[in-house]
Amino acid sequence: MFKIGVCGLGTVGKNLINHIIKYQEKISNNCGQEFVISLIADRSINNKKVDIENIQLSDDVLSAADSDCDLIIELIGGTDVAYDLVKKAISNGKCVITANKALIAEHGDELFKLSHDKKTYLGFEAAVAGAIPIIKSLTHNMQNERILSISGIINGTCNYILDQMTFENKSFSDALTAAQELGYAESDPTFDIGGFDAAHKISILAMLAYGIKSPFKKVHIEGIESIESMDIDYANELGYKIKHVGLVKSENSTIDCRVHPVLINKSNILSNVDGVMNAVRTRGDKFGTSVLYGHGAGGEATASAVVSDIIDFSNYKNKSNIKSINDSNDEIKICNINDTHSSYYLRIFANDVPGVMAEVTSTLASFDISIEAVTQHEPIKKEKLIPIVMITNYVNHKKILSALNQIESLKNVSGKISLIRVFNNDE
Repeated sequence: MFKIGVCGLGTVGKNLINHIIKYQEKISNNCGQEFVISLIADRSINNKKVDIENIQLSDDVLSAADSDCDLIIELIGGTDVAYDLVKKAISNGKCVITANKALIAEHGDELFKLSHDKKTYLGFEAAVAGAIPIIKSLTHNMQNERILSISGIINGTCNYILDQMTFENKSFSDALTAAQELGYAESDPTFDIGGFDAAHKISILAMLAYGIKSPFKKVHIEGIESIESMDIDYANELGYKIKHVGLVKSENSTIDCRVHPVLINKSNILSNVDGVMNAVRTRGDKFGTSVLYGHGAGGEATASAVVSDIIDFSNYKNKSNIKSINDSNDEIKICNINDTHSSYYLRIFANDVPGVMAEVTSTLASFDISIEAVTQHEPIKKEKLIPIVMITNYVNHKKILSALNQIESLKNVSGKISLIRVFNNDE
């Protein structure tokens, strides 16, 4: 018999408790022993309707770390109180499960080492991609595999907004409003649409795949705020969809880790991940390519991932499941975005005059950048400008930025050039 303390009674916390009550016998059988929820702690517990017999209720979440619970489940969110709770609990020799991606991405180095030293279990399956078992895949099934790359659609909010722009012809602002009305985006959506949520998740995957300390502060982050409806349309004409992806891959002696919008060929499986769904694509040197697909967020999906950690905990009880990240090779560095390579989508507004295309292409050629595809559209009526859309060859990021700087200075080119990476199927 082991005792569980649940800290945080939001959407995930409520779903977890309901799930455990409904399936307790089955979960206990899978654990090989019985368990009980003996404590529920939430800072506003007095304002929440909790009608569960024989469970201690508390508004002091930190007190859970000093309780007689064997396992603390942190569902508070954020990196302040949650960090204090998890650190204190592990220091007291308790095992912890968290769904907090920001906590793991920003403080994982410290918490992994502490858990390793204290020989406690630290589960975080729910921190990345909800019900998709990518954490256990990396820490169990793929332990002896050399990971070449991990890429995926790991933020459902961004994916939903881009889908609304693609299939419903909505503007970015209208698509965002629709996401907010359905509860897919917060009133302040910056964390999602700015790419920070995805950056936390890809940081965690990078840590596990390559045994490095958290790269979060060095991750290149781009959101979807600059994507316009015309880019969606032009990409479609060229045989692509625009998606927001997280990517980490081994690049010689460095790790390339970034999140940003991409053009994905319609033949690629990731292009068909729609709505709020998530998908993670992993490439290994032996097993090849595998894709995990499912619900990446939501109370039930996240609660399900937490339960999988509870079962895992029962097998690891009193023994660390985390190899210290601090044992990693410090010579492995995160490469600068300027050192990365990609094909690029360019959307250029130019005056409708003879020779403008030649000016643009000759400027690109001067940087040894060739064009794989190009389309020229009818002038936009209001501005009397022609949109020129191009796909470049595989080129260095710093080089493309230098070329675009010169193109933007041309007399017949107007405004900022739209620049979006093209997803490489080998990534």
